[in-house]
Amino acid sequence: MKLKMILVLTIVCLGSAFLLDWVYGVTEPKIQQDIAKKTNVYLMEVMFPSAKEYKVSDKDTTFWVACDTTGKIMGNAHFESVIPETLWAVFDTVQNKIGIAFKTYPKGYAGPIETLVGLGIDTIITGIRTVTPAEGLKETPGLGIKVNASWFKRQFIGKREPEITLKKDGGTLDAITAATISSRAVANGVRDGISRYKKYLEQ
Repeated sequence: MKLKMILVLTIVCLGSAFLLDWVYGVTEPKIQQDIAKKTNVYLMEVMFPSAKEYKVSDKDTTFWVACDTTGKIMGNAHFESVIPETLWAVFDTVQNKIGIAFKTYPKGYAGPIETLVGLGIDTIITGIRTVTPAEGLKETPGLGIKVNASWFKRQFIGKREPEITLKKDGGTLDAITAATISSRAVANGVRDGISRYKKYLEQ
């Protein structure tokens, strides 16, 4: 009886392991595809923040296009990973480098604030994106969490490294009311990231 039970349990375990392996094999490519798509959309957001739609090019699927409300193309971009999950080189349709995009993780009030930054070939910021609470942002609700506010992120567009400082620190950026630590963290993170990665604009 005991031997029979062991045999049954072995068969069940082997069957379960096989089933899990099969499910993983089927779903993993789709999961990776979805992650890659989401990453490309976020990269397009910081390179072309005024666009209303981002999609894969009909002519060349290695490129993404940014469109306005009428569907008119505002820009094209192809992203090449330089440092996995951290730094991307951005090229146009004729392989001219038009900028870079990078991630930085400044320490906020309640934890790191993952921030994606787009930087043009002229070292001017094209856009920034901070993670949402659903993606891991732990700043104080109603206060530091407002680093996601459009008005706060728009301030960075068109600025260069020396300008990325809060007004109360002698710079050009307005801080979020009652959330100076979070505001300063994002500003410092963006500025430090530019200092660290701008050399890749020339490579």
